[in-house]
Amino acid sequence: MVLVNTTSEFLLADAREALRRRVVDVGGTELGRAFSAWLLGDTATSGGLASLVSDAATREGAMQDFPTVAILGFGAHAGLLGADQVEALKKGLRRQAGREAVIDGLPVAFCSDAVGILGIALGTKTVADTELTDLVLKWFSKFLKNSYDAERTEDWQRCLFAAGDRQLGSALKLSIPNSPATADVRVALLARNVIEVGEDGVAERDGHQTLTLAVRELPNDLSYERAALRLAAVESVVRAAVPVVGGKGPASVPKGGQPLSDRDVRVHDAIGRERFCSLTNAEIMKDTNVKKPLRAEGLEPGGDAAKRCLDRIRNAKSYPLSREVSKKRASRN
Repeated sequence: MVLVNTTSEFLLADAREALRRRVVDVGGTELGRAFSAWLLGDTATSGGLASLVSDAATREGAMQDFPTVAILGFGAHAGLLGADQVEALKKGLRRQAGREAVIDGLPVAFCSDAVGILGIALGTKTVADTELTDLVLKWFSKFLKNSYDAERTEDWQRCLFAAGDRQLGSALKLSIPNSPATADVRVALLARNVIEVGEDGVAERDGHQTLTLAVRELPNDLSYERAALRLAAVESVVRAAVPVVGGKGPASVPKGGQPLSDRDVRVHDAIGRERFCSLTNAEIMKDTNVKKPLRAEGLEPGGDAAKRCLDRIRNAKSYPLSREVSKKRASRN
């Protein structure tokens, strides 16, 4: 649990407000806004993710460019795509995977777009089409390692490249940079369940460092996407613990995750609080009364998309995580 004193609390409040102004008021590209909305689960950002996804799904031909497909990828990971939109994403992924990565000896601009690459990877994993995944992996293999290693690439971008690689099985074995300057990026990606918790104590250390970065660095010195990552990380840390006020010790705050999509709400209602609090995800998905409503929402019981959906619900509703249910049960035996 990350705690701060009263003075730091005021500094942090100012930093949060400055970051939110940077992300909400200034705005970024369409892809940048989709990325921030995905990170924050927040329709207060400049263009809610559902709206951006809806617009992107209508584009065809040359209009279905790299940023458009990446936006659909973030929407897919957030559980926002309907059946027709999933087909639009698949078509876009095939189109992108057929593009040349190097022209006249120079890498094409998308090769260095870390945000877009992560969106493409998330979309590919979510649709879970073996043939399509192979196509995207083959395409990534042509440029992603070089983009990661390039001198001009910043460590926060390497974090996103590596996270995208991990989503598709770590074929390129790209590592998540462990520098203090990217602690907030790791926290933000962990909150969205696209990377895993590291060694014991690392998450707490990154949480402390995230708050330090937030109060020491001005948001205007950050790119839009970098500011969105920092804001998402700060919000995640604050949700997990509140400041010590007047020496009375920490107050109790629910962990609280991203606001749920309409589909996630329907899944939650079909499963019910009791199952989430008493069963692991695997046990829930084996329940015959749960399989049908999951499939009705396009989620195959046992599949990665279904598991992510259940984890999003647990996080948003402050239910115990699946592993916590197992540990509690083991402690009683």
